[in-house]
Amino acid sequence: MPFVFFDVETTGTNTAFDQVVQFAAVRTDDRLNELEVFEVRSRLLPTVVPSPVAMRVNGVTVEQLADPALPSHYEMVRRIRQKLLPWSPAVFVGFNSLDFDEHMLRQAFYKTLHPPYLTNTRGNSRCDAMRLIQASTIFAPGALAVPTIDGTRKTYKLDRLAPANGFDHEDAHDALADVRATIHLCRMLREAAPQFWSSAIRLCRKSAAIDFVMTQHVFGLTEFFWGRGYSCVVSMIGHDDSNDNHLYVANLAVDPRSLAGLSEPALRLRVGQRPKPVRCIRANAAPTLWSIDTEKDEVFPEALGADVYELARRAAFLEDNANLRARLISAFEAGREPHEPSPHVEKQIYDGFPTDADNTLMNSFHEASWPDRLAIVERFQDARLHELGCRLIHCERPDLLDDVARRRHDERIARCLLGLDNAVGWLTLREAVQQANDILVETNLPHIRAHRDFLQRRLADAMRLAL
Repeated sequence: MPFVFFDVETTGTNTAFDQVVQFAAVRTDDRLNELEVFEVRSRLLPTVVPSPVAMRVNGVTVEQLADPALPSHYEMVRRIRQKLLPWSPAVFVGFNSLDFDEHMLRQAFYKTLHPPYLTNTRGNSRCDAMRLIQASTIFAPGALAVPTIDGTRKTYKLDRLAPANGFDHEDAHDALADVRATIHLCRMLREAAPQFWSSAIRLCRKSAAIDFVMTQHVFGLTEFFWGRGYSCVVSMIGHDDSNDNHLYVANLAVDPRSLAGLSEPALRLRVGQRPKPVRCIRANAAPTLWSIDTEKDEVFPEALGADVYELARRAAFLEDNANLRARLISAFEAGREPHEPSPHVEKQIYDGFPTDADNTLMNSFHEASWPDRLAIVERFQDARLHELGCRLIHCERPDLLDDVARRRHDERIARCLLGLDNAVGWLTLREAVQQANDILVETNLPHIRAHRDFLQRRLADAMRLAL
């Protein structure tokens, strides 16, 4: 299967309220030979406040954000989908993409009335190169050079990893340069550790991950938190009824017989304590799973916690005790933080799927002329889609709205930019100006000074509209 390596540059790190301003992707064959290149930029949305901290890192200028020759955000998203859909099915690979780039891309699709899950539907699967490289330090040590901070703590930042492995990354934080740096690292990993590479890529497919978990009586799980790997030996105990991507496993370092006699309150308390008895595997997020064998026994003595025969007995005890498995799952789910509904449509992306009728209307929206799109938006059953559609029309074709509707949207944007309403979860103009001033005290960067002046002009405009 081919690969699609991609990267985004954004106005900040808030996945709900920031935006993509540059997208780049390279399609390769299964041997990572480059086949096609795609890159597109977007001008700034009127609702978004670019973070000077982010602009300092990625070097995006005011001129680029405001360039009228660039596509609008909506036009950029349309071009991205027109390129990625014909490239599917493929394995989509980014660097730290499962925690950031994926969410930014989904938000871009969602806010422009497109299905958000392109990278893990239509036969596509996804993989995070940073997690692959982290796993390689355990399963294929020496395959890549991993730099350290102060000679002790490993760092997995792309702008440090790529040069440490022979890649000229002078243009770090440019989307296309970061894509090519990621491909370079993956090529090296594939060549140095082909068995590890093929096994990891196979588990990028949700079906393969589920099949592995369902057919292995006892197996290993490795997870990474803050760059550190944690391994344990586990056994399948069930799945999340509300999300079939989530598989529950028991950590066999904890003897299940010690849990069986606990009361429900005591069991809920124990499930939250270390070593945690229950883990959740996300089958659609390329989990790091491994079979128990002699080699792994030597690599992971701390993960085993007991000899393999005792681990097998613990797994058998769980298999024979359906009630305990159910109680463990119930205790684990009780400890999860409940999803708090948000008043902001930007944060409602995961609050259910659109109906078939609304999906049909979304397709019709993109095929229609702008004057006809307003009538289509009025027919959406999903309140989120109706609001997003109205905002999209106001952004792209405000002339199609009557004076009252146009003024309402102008005032809404101004109030958001100023942070005048409750529960502000985004960067406001005043905060961004302060960020720029703080940077300029530290170092006099001309392009940050230009950003500060740009933000101050927007601040004055927003105050006039909001008052």
